[in-house]
Amino acid sequence: MNLQEEDIKQCQIAFNDLDDRGEGEIMADDLEYALELVGLKQKPHKVHKLISEIDDGNRGRIKFKEFLALFAKLKYAGSSDDDQDMIDAFVAMGGNEDTTGNVDAEKLIRIIKNEFELTIDIEGLIKEVDTDGSGVIEFGEFKELLKTNYLQDDENDIP
Repeated sequence: MNLQEEDIKQCQIAFNDLDDRGEGEIMADDLEYALELVGLKQKPHKVHKLISEIDDGNRGRIKFKEFLALFAKLKYAGSSDDDQDMIDAFVAMGGNEDTTGNVDAEKLIRIIKNEFELTIDIEGLIKEVDTDGSGVIEFGEFKELLKTNYLQDDENDIP
């Protein structure tokens, strides 16, 4: 997958901000923050798994080339049909095909309630995923929203 020039620039800026020694490497401990800076916030346990995959020899340092490859892997993991469906839904709601842009939370609420006539607590779900409180839903937040198990029974009740 070829990265867009804008993606590479964004990664370079984030990486350089964290390259405290100017050696073209960041501390593995900074990976979580670096990913957050480029819009790919990950859960801590997933970051540890990613570090183990890219930090050859457990040096505790990550090169820019490794960071860029990881960025591409995470950003464009959307190659599967499920992810493509999610991207299509995001675009239908106002986002961009390359997963940039966002969806207006109020528009989403209107569509869920009026057009789909669903009785779920969409406001509550949006509040949970809109972690920055912006009132707009970026692709990562949109993806989390659609993965919500609001239609399933409590997982403790499943045999």
